[in-house]
Amino acid sequence: MFTRFTASSVPGLVILGVLAGCATGTLSGSKVGSTSAAGHRTPSHYAQSTDSATSGCLRNPACYGQSGDDAIIPWLSRAARAARTTATLATMLADTEVQVVEQVLTQCAKAAHQQVNAGDKELQGQEPTREQCKEVLRKEGDKEITRAMELGARKHKLALDCARAAFAERFSENVTVEPTYQQDTATGRWMRLDPKKVAEWLELGLTGKLWGSLVPDIVIHAAGDPNQVRHVYDFKFPCPANNEPSWRKSTKGQPHHPNDQRAMYRKALLGGKSEPRLVTPEGVK
Repeated sequence: MFTRFTASSVPGLVILGVLAGCATGTLSGSKVGSTSAAGHRTPSHYAQSTDSATSGCLRNPACYGQSGDDAIIPWLSRAARAARTTATLATMLADTEVQVVEQVLTQCAKAAHQQVNAGDKELQGQEPTREQCKEVLRKEGDKEITRAMELGARKHKLALDCARAAFAERFSENVTVEPTYQQDTATGRWMRLDPKKVAEWLELGLTGKLWGSLVPDIVIHAAGDPNQVRHVYDFKFPCPANNEPSWRKSTKGQPHHPNDQRAMYRKALLGGKSEPRLVTPEGVK
């Protein structure tokens, strides 16, 4: 369930994450099937506020971009600084800090869910029915795009923007958004690829070089070392909302068939020591 946080609570960073994320980017585009500047298609595997001032921040980047006494909601800035200071004291985040990160992710998912539903002309802020989720909105080649797919892609994009903004400075040494991992053929270890190299390959249309890569939404890792993975998260937006969230399955012909996302994250990134987690507007599962 969504919980309100008071100004004195440590998870003030949670609300800050939502404010930052909702003020960035647009609702168009997604991790699923986006197009690079060179016109190349990216593969699919890349592919309520506490008060009126907080509500206003959802649409105004200036309010969270300031700090100290200049901030419109100063306690948010203070909470963020406190959390950031604590995070730098250890190589791995403490369990309480992981909980703060998870609260940020949940608030990002909730904010994205509400904002996309509110911006949909048919839904007008209401939850879609099962019938509306199944409705085919258009076709892309031979693929039918349902409202569930469309809403999910838009919410996913916004939630990722929110997470990027929230962790740009706070926990930045321990939290990475959308890292790309590839198995080293010599050692068998899964290692994070240089983001610049990934961007270059995508720009040049060399998507074959990324065949079989793993791209989780969020990774918590040792400070400055994304190859020492502690937790893995993916955003999920079930449609209708009372559906159980599920991991994406690999179909026949895909590199990780018959494993699903959960199995691959657990084996390749977490070494079988812990379970990856789903983040929905209702919380972390």
